[in-house]
Amino acid sequence: MLLRLDDVRRHFGGVHAVDGVSLEVEQGSIQGLIGPNGAGKTTLVNVITGYTRFQSGRAWLESDELSGLPAHRVAGLGIARTFQNIRLFKDLTALENVLIGMHVRRRDDTLAQLGTLPVFRGNEQELIKDAHALLETVGLPSSVGPRHAATLPYGDQRRLEIARALALRPRLLILDEPAAGMNPSEKQGMRELIERLNADGLTILLIDHDMRLVMGVCRRVAVLNFGKKIADGTPKEVSTDPTVIKAYLGTGGEREVRSAPGATGVDEEREVEQAAGSSRAAREPEKAILDVEDLTVSYGAIVAVRGVSFRVAAGEIVALIGANGAGKSTILNTLSGLIRPESGRATFDGLDLANAKASAIVKRGLVQVPEGREILARQTVMENLELATWARRDGATTRRRIEDVLKRFPILGERRDLSAGSLSGGEQQMLAIARGLLARPRLLLLDEPSLGLAPQMVDEVFRAIEEIHKDGTTILLVEQNALRALAIADRAYVIETGRILLSGSGDELLHNPAVRRAYLGG
Repeated sequence: MLLRLDDVRRHFGGVHAVDGVSLEVEQGSIQGLIGPNGAGKTTLVNVITGYTRFQSGRAWLESDELSGLPAHRVAGLGIARTFQNIRLFKDLTALENVLIGMHVRRRDDTLAQLGTLPVFRGNEQELIKDAHALLETVGLPSSVGPRHAATLPYGDQRRLEIARALALRPRLLILDEPAAGMNPSEKQGMRELIERLNADGLTILLIDHDMRLVMGVCRRVAVLNFGKKIADGTPKEVSTDPTVIKAYLGTGGEREVRSAPGATGVDEEREVEQAAGSSRAAREPEKAILDVEDLTVSYGAIVAVRGVSFRVAAGEIVALIGANGAGKSTILNTLSGLIRPESGRATFDGLDLANAKASAIVKRGLVQVPEGREILARQTVMENLELATWARRDGATTRRRIEDVLKRFPILGERRDLSAGSLSGGEQQMLAIARGLLARPRLLLLDEPSLGLAPQMVDEVFRAIEEIHKDGTTILLVEQNALRALAIADRAYVIETGRILLSGSGDELLHNPAVRRAYLGG
């Protein structure tokens, strides 16, 4: 074994980000590491590479113990990594970025800077030659070398970061989301690069939300959820593991795991594709309160949403589901006026959402409850609710509305004078929803309302969502717990890498094996 982890733990207060993880990575293999949002993947990588201290447990790279070593010592032993968010030196050239990655191979530069002896020049020229070779290895032409990193296309920046990591001549390369934000063609190129590096003898630990990539290149895959390893096996074993399906698709309350879309009974890719095709033609409402057409959204060079179109009619619950990084939250943030689209159209009751201010959008009645709740932790529950009504001038009516919300969420009434930060995760989520309701939404956007909650609190949150809907509020729900979302949705759209993969009624998609494939690639 090249890498061995034994009962590694890292907690942040009460958050058990890495909770007793043991893992082995075989020499010469491509090992996958996957898990839902907040599973602890990047924290584990940070611990292995010395960016975050071990709390307990031990780790070895062959016979070298990693536990307690700082990042530069870990790199010196032969572990290189890339980052989920690209961390290049944007003002330096591509060649200079690669040369920086060779720091453990460089002699002390002090004398080299003071003199011009051939011995110093020769060593520098050898490193430059190696840097050009590494650029070629990752598929970047020699013309890229003198260009500043900031001027390179997004896909080339990803490749450049890998070249810089390879400059360490690592024994183990850890790739953290190398395909994030790439289009299908770029992802195929990344897959070919990973396979080529592995064929040359490099051991790779791959973390990525693109399950097709992970399941396609990895010999073994380990799965984390809430800091614990819940599965470890071949791609086929992992993608059909009921525990993994539950972690990715969620639980359906009374529904058993065997009801997960495609969990059993469909093995052939052709049958899955047929299932996806049969749902694409799902009928949309003729009259819609929200109309999104050909929406494309980018973050710089990263295209997060690609030509998405959908409609929501008054009185519906419509769900947007899909794996991590599919673009769901970006869509909601665009509809709320927090992000401007690159192209396309979105209108809410006649209001042009692509150009309207966020404040105007809220006043019209489109209100978002964001992922992560975004409550004011130092303020009391009551102060959080009062701030949600700051634009209302009728004090008596406002107080009555707050009391009505507290009756809907009795636990908040009991804790009205406590700081919001002292609430449990489920109580904070209820506070976030209550705050949204005080803005009098006609369309309520809910972004991952069950994220990180215990099953009992998930039940409470979904019960509240159903009650809000029965009271006449239209809901657009982004939710990773696919089973729970589909169980209450009138219609749903499955999003994969920024595109709508398929759509249909909640019940149709609940039994569609293509949904599982969108999450697990199996």
